[in-house]
Amino acid sequence: MVIAGRIQRYIFRECLMSLLLTLVVIVMAIVLVDVVEQMRTIGSRTQITIATAFQLTLMKTPGLILETLPFAMLIGSIMTFSQLSRRSEIPAIRASGVSAWRFLGPVMVLSLVVGALMVTILDPLATRLNASFEAERERLINPRAAAAAAAAAEAAATATSTASIWLSQGDLEAGAADSASSGSRDAQAIISARRVVGRAEALEDVTFYYFRPGAKGREDREFTHRIDAKRAELKSGFWQLQDVVENRIGGIPDRRETLALPTNLRNDTLMSRFASAKTIPFWDLPGFIRDGRNAGMEVDAYLLKLHTLLATPVFMLAMSLIGAVVCLRLARSGGLSKLIGAGALAGFVLFFVTRLAAGMSASGAAPPEAAAWCPPLFALFAVLTLLAHAEDG
Repeated sequence: MVIAGRIQRYIFRECLMSLLLTLVVIVMAIVLVDVVEQMRTIGSRTQITIATAFQLTLMKTPGLILETLPFAMLIGSIMTFSQLSRRSEIPAIRASGVSAWRFLGPVMVLSLVVGALMVTILDPLATRLNASFEAERERLINPRAAAAAAAAAEAAATATSTASIWLSQGDLEAGAADSASSGSRDAQAIISARRVVGRAEALEDVTFYYFRPGAKGREDREFTHRIDAKRAELKSGFWQLQDVVENRIGGIPDRRETLALPTNLRNDTLMSRFASAKTIPFWDLPGFIRDGRNAGMEVDAYLLKLHTLLATPVFMLAMSLIGAVVCLRLARSGGLSKLIGAGALAGFVLFFVTRLAAGMSASGAAPPEAAAWCPPLFALFAVLTLLAHAEDG
């Protein structure tokens, strides 16, 4: 029991060192490439220094680590157990009466712990820093628009200020438009707003510009009126406005506390456009999905991200065991390069299948839960079956 405990601590330390070494090498290579990419893309539009490009890359680093950790776990596991086999430590451990199930325990525990940290800490950090990266990138590329947006956020801007959000709700069906609000049965509205509230719950400082077909038909639009509102929430089939001012050509301003405007936009339009799944961290996803369902919104993309994150520890466990199992046969049958290549190929195939399943979920061909859980669970059960066959026959 004491021997087994020492062996497990030793293997855990070796696995941890291999994982850190692999992760550092991979991340350094990606960071160097990304710095060059920032200089090429952003530097071609505005003047930036190496320090600025490096700062932008650092904002993306948690996201890069989140993407590369499964491969680092795979390669780190292959490195650890291939070295143990090469130094004949695996046969010595077996000879001491320790089964593979026990000396594989450290890498299994390490993969589960790392997977949990990825979900609970790294994903929220990467989400927040990625938002900072996008804001800083926009500020560098379009400083005037960024300054205008900042000024609009700090002060109550006038109605003639430049809007940062534009939407078109198209033509309303005949009879759907209220004459008191739209002015035409085939009215088209162009919607501008300064900012999105929270994660696309509403728009603030909104203006609706209404048009109707002109003398030459639908291609010849004529402006009819505009409606300004302090806040607009997109409900099922209508906009709910607050602090409304309606202006018509040749008329006087009509002020109202609230107003409902018909629309043919889906009530998840704002969420799908301004609150993509990438912008929501793990801890906020359950509440966001619940609120979206209560509002009748489509939440499959958010369900996919939630269950993908929940399946991350299983995915990491499968990756680590793939790297370990292929190297356990090394002491018996040899063929280091072929076995390492087979393990690396299996890991990349698993990664590709997870992405393929995510694409099928996005297209509606598979439920989000199945797309997130099936690939890692299948890989885990397959590698456990191989291990059981090798150990117990």
